[in-house]
Parts: sequence; structure tokens; C-alpha cells
Amino acid sequence: MLNSFIKNEIYMSQRYITSHNLMPKEGCVINVIGEHILCDYLCDTINSLNKSEYKYTLYQVNSPDALTSTVKKQCFLYCLDLRNEDAPALSNFEKALQYASNINDTTFVALVIIPPLDKREDVQALSEIELSKASANTVLGQAESILASYCDKLNLMEIRFDNFLIEDSDNNALNLTQLTDITTKNGCVTIDSNDAFDIVSAVTMSDAVDAVFTVLKHGKNGNIYNMSGQAVSVYYVKSFIYETLCKYGIKLDFTKSDTLKNKSYRVLDNGKLQALGFSPVCDFETQLFYTLHGLLPEKYDIVNNKINSSYCGKLQYIRDMELELLREIDRICRRNNIQYFLSGGTMLGAVRHKGFIPWDDDVDIAMLREDYIKFKEVCKTELPHKYQYQSYTNKDGYHYFFDKITIKDTYFSTKYSDKFEMLKGISMDIFVFDKTSDNKFFSKLHFKMLMALRLLMNVRWINHPRKGKSYMLSKLLLPVLRVFSMDTYSKMYDKLLRKYEKRNTSTVLPPATDHKWRGVMPKSWFEAVTDAPFEDVMSYIPTGYDNYLKRWYCEEYMELLPLCERTGTHDYYRLDIGNELRCSNENEFTKHYNYKGELL
Repeated sequence: MLNSFIKNEIYMSQRYITSHNLMPKEGCVINVIGEHILCDYLCDTINSLNKSEYKYTLYQVNSPDALTSTVKKQCFLYCLDLRNEDAPALSNFEKALQYASNINDTTFVALVIIPPLDKREDVQALSEIELSKASANTVLGQAESILASYCDKLNLMEIRFDNFLIEDSDNNALNLTQLTDITTKNGCVTIDSNDAFDIVSAVTMSDAVDAVFTVLKHGKNGNIYNMSGQAVSVYYVKSFIYETLCKYGIKLDFTKSDTLKNKSYRVLDNGKLQALGFSPVCDFETQLFYTLHGLLPEKYDIVNNKINSSYCGKLQYIRDMELELLREIDRICRRNNIQYFLSGGTMLGAVRHKGFIPWDDDVDIAMLREDYIKFKEVCKTELPHKYQYQSYTNKDGYHYFFDKITIKDTYFSTKYSDKFEMLKGISMDIFVFDKTSDNKFFSKLHFKMLMALRLLMNVRWINHPRKGKSYMLSKLLLPVLRVFSMDTYSKMYDKLLRKYEKRNTSTVLPPATDHKWRGVMPKSWFEAVTDAPFEDVMSYIPTGYDNYLKRWYCEEYMELLPLCERTGTHDYYRLDIGNELRCSNENEFTKHYNYKGELL
């Protein structure tokens, strides 16, 4: 389980560094020196950046004696752990500084893990100069005196770290590893009333890495930056552990001390670092959850437990309804010799999980145009009354660029879809793979024409100017666009989409044409299908599913997403499953509800 946690931390750091443009100069030699776990995270993050368009030369060494490169434009990240107050550590530290000072165009960032802070009741957090004064005669003061003597010789900065959330150390004021281990062994979380008055902080590994790259990019020579996590009470952390694990039989033991202490703080103030633009990669509770997941044995499946409680606890209801709909569509297609196949995340779920992706909430199917035409016609007579077929060609206010089959006695909308007057409910999306030109130029032109028309139709459907850069252009175009109805535009779009329908081509457009980087695909991938179980429904996937999934997702599509990406695909705005909700009085008569007005 720890591997998935580490991958998630590195993924979040990589995403943060690239989105904030914090990469060092390309071609830079980066030396990571030290034995602390932070060094491993830094190197893994740099290696993940190297897989993209950025290229760096990385050296990871435990001691400055192993440094060999003397080329210009180097960066030194030296991790100095002062919690053991080891004198030889300072000697090696100075040796690394001396080595770096002899190389031109060099940046040196000292990553100093400070000794445990004394409890303070007078201030809540120590700033940079305040800690310097408080630690003048300590090993931290000695280390910073050494640093000060090199400020005029190279570009030099220091980052102080107090505690690491993942680290198991007696010097760690918030030892989550130890707390988790005690909890799982004893089957109990023990909270003392004075835990509420012990305020500490702990840095997550992703935030620590992001802080290093922030200082590397924006830090100033000779400056010290404190890096500290969110200040929380030990009571808060223990309560979070209990709340997360109580479902698994973990008990709570609360003891009340005879005398209540005053609040005491062991926290660094990181306002100076925030002034450089640093911000946590996500809220502390989420980070605490990810870390706890990485520390727990496999039987504590807190990630899937959290996913299954989404949609106000109605996720399983939604899935049950979608499976019933899939079963019905499969019956209709087999009976009428219509070839369909699971699409997108549903196809991936069938291949990788034999059912729903654990954090997914919908079912999508797809067809080639010839099968779609037959299917749409058959649905007019064979689709049960509880379902409604929606298409942008139906002239009923529905103008998405794909069809849906919607469950009538439900309501499901996003903030976007809730604006429109149309049937909105739990549904299955139906995509069509349409032919396009085998010539790259004409297929690209076909795609661009579709995209241009889609953009115009979106403006017309929303019926007000778009936000952002397109505001003025869409404001000018809107009066002209209003000359024609949405049904007219839908007819134009359908005609353009089917431009190559009757031509003998071997290439198809992906159905969600806004995913332009995926490109066109060979029709042969989808011309034959094979059985594939999806939960308890035996459905179809195309025989070319492997090629499709590699193109649609990535070469390693069988690997799970990082933890932070395991979220539902729909940001729902309103959800009502009406008569589908199983209640205690389910045998009693229930009236048919109209979602435009429940009493009418």
C-alpha cells in the first residue's frame, strides 16, 4: 500500500511543479545529497519530470565525498538532519559547501531538518529570525553560521523543516506512523483531554518537495525559509484516525486529566515561503487521509470506503440502475443483431476490474454508424416505458453531441446541465464512431470543422457570451447565432458528422471530438466484438480494445490512477433518485413524481 502512497505524492508534486512553472533550467545538473527520505522523494520527482519534456542530469549521493561533476550550471540540494546533533554531519555539510563554491553558476539549497521545537505558550509559531535568535547557541545556530560564511561565494538559501507526517521518528512531534501502528495493534484510539491543547505541525512529502522547487525558482540569496505544515492539535489527528477507522471495529478510549494544560505550540511560521507563491498541494485533511492510507494494512480499505459514500451515499443505487439499463440495452441489441460495445471508462472498467472502475459512476456504450441507425430505430418500439431516448436530432431541447437513454423517475444534473430545459436523470451515454477521411489533411480539416461548429453551438445553447478570452467574440456573434434555432444547428452538425458515411474509408473519428490529441483511429479496431463481463452483465468490448485503451488513456492503462485522481467524473449539482430509492414502505403505493414540481 505504501507504493500507491509514494506514487501519489510524487504525482501531486510533479503536477504542482509543472503547473506553477517551477522547473530548474533545462540541462541543469542536480545533486541531491543526504540519506533522509526527503532525498528519495526529490529524486523520484525529478526522474518523473525527466520522463516529460524536461531533461536534467541527476546525481544522488549520501556524502559530499561522492561528488564528481565539475561542469557549470549545477544545483546542490543538501539534506542536513540536525535532530541527532551530530558534529561530523556539520563537517560534511561544510565540505559540500566548499565543493559547490568552486563551481561557477551554482545554486545551493540547504534542506535543514531542525531539532524538535520547545513547547511555547507565548507565541503560536516561530518566524525565521525568531527561531534564529532562540537557537543561536545550538547545533542549528552552528549550521547557519557555516551557511552565512558562504553567502558571498555562491547563490545560497536554506529551508527549515520541522516534522514530516510520514516519518517514524521519536523526534517527530506528530508521529502518525506510530499512532497508526498502536491503533491497529490495540484496536483502539486513546485520546487524552490534554491532546486538544498540544498544537503541532507536520509537513507532507509532496509539500516538502514543492517547497524546495519554489525556493529553487524564486528564493533569494542568503535567505532562510521556514517550511511547516498546518498547525493542528494531537486531538484532531487522533479523532480523524478514529472517524476513519471506526467502521472497521476500532474503538475509542477517552481519558480526562485532572488538570487541563494551557495551549502549547511547536510550529514554524511559513508566511515568508508563502510570499514566494508556495501553497499546499491540497487541504491538510486530504493529505492526512492519503498518508493514513499509505500506513494502514490492506484490510483497511479506506479509499474505496470513501468512494462508496459519495453522491450522498447513493452511488450503489446509481450503479444498480445503470446495470439494469445496460442489461436491457444488451437484450435489445442481441435480439436485433445490433453490434454495440462498452466505451471509454466503462470499457477500461470491464478489462481491468470486470466491472465499474471503483471511483467511476456511469456506463457508456458506443457503436459504429450503421449499427447506431438500427439501434435508434429499434428503441422507438422496444425501449421500456421507464426509459427515454434523448438525441440532439429529436427536437426536444436536448443538444449534447451524443445520445442518452435516461431513467425517467430520476433527476441528475451538473451545474452546467441544470441550466437547460430538458429531461435530466441518471442515464447511459451512447457514442458513435463516424467515418472520416483516410487522408490526414482532410481528416484533420473534418475534425476542425466539427469543433468550430460545436463551439458556436455551445454559445447558442447557453445563450449568453462565454467567459474568459472568448467573451468579446462570443458577445458579437451571439445576435447572429440567434437567427437560427438550436435544432437547425443540430441538423447541420449531424450532416457534417456524417460527411464520409457513404465513402469507403477505413478511419473513424473518436466520438468525443474535443479529445483532439487522441487522433483518428482505424475502423478495424471496432468492427468485431467479444464478450466481456461487466459486474453481472455479459456485455461486449471491441476486439481492438487494447489498441483503443492505449490510445485513449496510456500504455500502462492497467495501472491504477494516483490516489488524488480517484474521484467521480461528474461534479453533480442535483441528485434525486425518486421511486428508485428503496424505503421501508416500498410495498405501499407511490405516485409518479414530476421533477418540475413535486406536488403537481
